Amino acid sequence: MSLFKILDDFDLEKVDRKEFSNEKALQNLVEKNLLYLMGIKLIASEYPVPNGRIDTLGIDEDGVPVIIEYKFKKDLSAIVQGLFYLNWVMQNRKPFESIVKDKLGKEVTVNWSVQPRLLIVAQDFDIKETSAIDLMLPNVELIKYALYEGFFDIESVNIVKTKPSSKIYTEPAVSEQPVNLDQLLKKTSKELSEVFLSLRDRILAISDAVWEKVGPYYCDYRTSSTFASVNIQKSKLKIYIKMGPRKIDDPKNMTKPIPTTYGFGFLNTQFEISKVEDLDYSIQLIMQAYNYLSS
Repeated sequence: MSLFKILDDFDLEKVDRKEFSNEKALQNLVEKNLLYLMGIKLIASEYPVPNGRIDTLGIDEDGVPVIIEYKFKKDLSAIVQGLFYLNWVMQNRKPFESIVKDKLGKEVTVNWSVQPRLLIVAQDFDIKETSAIDLMLPNVELIKYALYEGFFDIESVNIVKTKPSSKIYTEPAVSEQPVNLDQLLKKTSKELSEVFLSLRDRILAISDAVWEKVGPYYCDYRTSSTFASVNIQKSKLKIYIKMGPRKIDDPKNMTKPIPTTYGFGFLNTQFEISKVEDLDYSIQLIMQAYNYLSS
């Protein structure tokens, strides 16, 4: 993809594409900005495990373990290594929980109700790699990057390309039983269900890159990371959005900050709705979070 800078007279100036000097330079940039780029808290870099080292070990906004491997060469080794490390994390829950508490604090809880995530970061992926991932579980994610003079870009590859018929990933509940939207909406009234479904349709319509993750009591809306999370309660929808350091434009004063002690990272603004009349304004607020994440 070519990148152009808009000059004062509306002429375009092409921004030169660059290369990282080595894989470690790419890893260092991602790790330094991990929470901002992907909504993931860094636990350890080059974490030693039997027969290898995990490039980047982290935990996401939902408390799910995350492994990140970087693919600098044109081969499948990063994917194979990542699957090996993914299995290690699943087989060593107690050691992982100890690492989390040691690095992030005792109040941080690991979410084992969904399988840990594996992210492969590379400049590009060929048809063999995307086809292989298409046969795997949706928690194996391909992330493509591009480095330019003064700019860095990342985008998800396989969420849309390998799952074109559905933008929904269903997360199992703590009871290990699958959760779907019908089950989730049984917890609330018919009127609020209609409000939620209208809101959901409008969020998914923002972009083809937006996808939905269904949990036991919430729905997350993501691109590279979560920009909005809707908690479905009996009489209201509680909506959490990601604004980072930006100030939200909220003339109706509907929003309030989420305390940093909650550990939500950049998912730091909340508001509530219960009526269809609230939808237009709610989408305006959610769009600010989407634009923040996409900018």
